[in-house]
Amino acid sequence: MLFRSVFRRAFEHAAIGMALVAPDGAWLRVNQSVCRITGYTEEELLRSTFQDITHPDDLDLDLANVEKLLAGEIDSYQMEKRYLHKSGSIVWVLLSVSLVRDENTRPLFFVSQIQDITRRRESEYQLSEAAAEISQLRKGLLKICAWTNRIQIGDRWIPVDEFLRDHLHLTLTHG
Repeated sequence: MLFRSVFRRAFEHAAIGMALVAPDGAWLRVNQSVCRITGYTEEELLRSTFQDITHPDDLDLDLANVEKLLAGEIDSYQMEKRYLHKSGSIVWVLLSVSLVRDENTRPLFFVSQIQDITRRRESEYQLSEAAAEISQLRKGLLKICAWTNRIQIGDRWIPVDEFLRDHLHLTLTHG
């Protein structure tokens, strides 16, 4: 009895989302972190399925992983996917899932751990955009350098091929 009480408290107070999900996708039990991540109350989630709030573009892969678990092909899976938040926004999560079976190996429920990675995904997108912009600026700089055939470094003007060789580790070829 003490173990159940400790487990229940650990489940309810976990910093990441924890859920027990039926083989058909119905939420059986969710902690407050799942509610915070998705924006739904516990009651709303328990009346729905994970399929109802999974982004349509991520659903097929998630269901394929579920099928592999049920078929015994894999013991667990982890994926990044999107949930549709109650507010209408998209929430990126790292989902880790395993299957609990009974003594006759019949599937009982999935144990899902859900971590909100929205900020990380947004940062990765912003870094990707910045890298693309830097690449465009670099190409523009090289065009300007090729036109003037020299570039200013500090207070000194140097030939473009020297700049490319010494600062960008590139070799300028003619032709």
